[in-house]
Amino acid sequence: MDTKNLNFDFLQDIFIEEAWKSIDKIDAFLESKYIDQKEIFITKEESKQMFRTLHSFKGSAFMMGHQTIAEMIHGAEDLFSYLQEEDNINQQDLKTLLRLTKTVSSCVKRELKRMETGEEITDFGWAIVKRIKNFLEHIDGEEIDPNAENMQYTRKGRKIIPFENFDGLLQKAERMVTVMGRELNKKVQIQMIGKETEVPKDIYEKISMAVMQMVKNSMDHGIEAKEERQMLGKSDIGRIRIEIKRVGQKVSVAFYDDGRGLDKQNILQIAEKRGVLKKEKECYTDQEIYNFLLKPGFTTKSMVSLFSGRGVGLDVVNAGVAALGGTIEIESRQHGGTTFLMEFPLV
Repeated sequence: MDTKNLNFDFLQDIFIEEAWKSIDKIDAFLESKYIDQKEIFITKEESKQMFRTLHSFKGSAFMMGHQTIAEMIHGAEDLFSYLQEEDNINQQDLKTLLRLTKTVSSCVKRELKRMETGEEITDFGWAIVKRIKNFLEHIDGEEIDPNAENMQYTRKGRKIIPFENFDGLLQKAERMVTVMGRELNKKVQIQMIGKETEVPKDIYEKISMAVMQMVKNSMDHGIEAKEERQMLGKSDIGRIRIEIKRVGQKVSVAFYDDGRGLDKQNILQIAEKRGVLKKEKECYTDQEIYNFLLKPGFTTKSMVSLFSGRGVGLDVVNAGVAALGGTIEIESRQHGGTTFLMEFPLV
């Protein structure tokens, strides 16, 4: 009996049940505000309660690997974070905020129904995430004291928000390595260079989600089991290294693991089976082959485990990077590890 699959099914059932409860709370709040009425009033306490509901929901989705849902909920969370801070939002913007939240709820409900029927999660949620981002940029026109403690200008100079460093991300990544290492019987050391680097919160959130997805992929797909590493003459202990640095108006993130690397022929075979090849196999460059891994639903793992194989992974990373106008490149050598190079604009 495959106990890992049973564990995943059990946790998935719990997640779906709790997710529907969260959606019910969100919908009840929206219905109580009658979006189409002339005047709407939302108290600070109501905003805080909604923020807490969304924040908890986002965390659960993220830990289960449902990054598309997590990103949509995170977008709604940003709306209510803004609402808690803003005292003079006009009625038109308030109604738009609630309509965007309602759209998030509808999109998440669609994805939950797909989960219940065993269908693949889509990546359509990124459209609403982008709409929320554009809306918040549109209404952020107020002047804020540029000398305020812990506050810096973000992109376009429209809003000043706290910058964050990556110390908290390192702690989360270390916990994931410990948990997955115990489940998969792997020993892995993780190192982060540049954890003191500070970036705007919105960029921090995207980088954080991307890095955590990569940690999960490396632990499950990339880094070999102890016996396999010994046969290859590698150390029993695998290595993950994350390097973050700011260069001018950009921030770069390099993610490296010393695992088995990417099998180009295997990727091409899967691409061929999925019918996504546009030319002869031998005509593809290494980067073009690796880019198949960034497509929605593309997975090289045939079996579902507690952690991977559900067709949701690097496509979410790619969508998050693209949402910030960033780029991602992949370098790999079979049995010699894999490096993901990401770059994000700060302006």
